This record gives sequence, C-alpha cells and structure tokens, in this order.
Amino acid sequence: MVGCAAPFCNNSAAKGYIMKIFPRDVERRALWAINVGKNWTPTKNAYLCEVK
Repeated sequence: MVGCAAPFCNNSAAKGYIMKIFPRDVERRALWAINVGKNWTPTKNAYLCEVK
C-alpha cells in the first residue's frame, strides 16, 4: 500500500487519502522535494498525500 513521503506523515491510500506521485519531470520533482523539507531524493515511487 502507498504511504506518504512527507516527514512525520503516516497517511496512506489504505486510510482513504488521495496519493499523488512525484512528477517525472526533473525540475518539478526537485521543487517538490525541496517543498517537502527533507534532505533526500525521492524514489521513482515516492508519493505525497492530498489533504484538503
């Protein structure tokens, strides 16, 4: 099951959250990674949850 890559977030698709995969475009992917706030490179299967 897919879980959120954001720090301290334990949301997942199993809990009913919408999961967004990191963009494949290198520039957008880097921008998303910076906004997550981790000093890490997302894998090709990294996701973020959508919380409204």
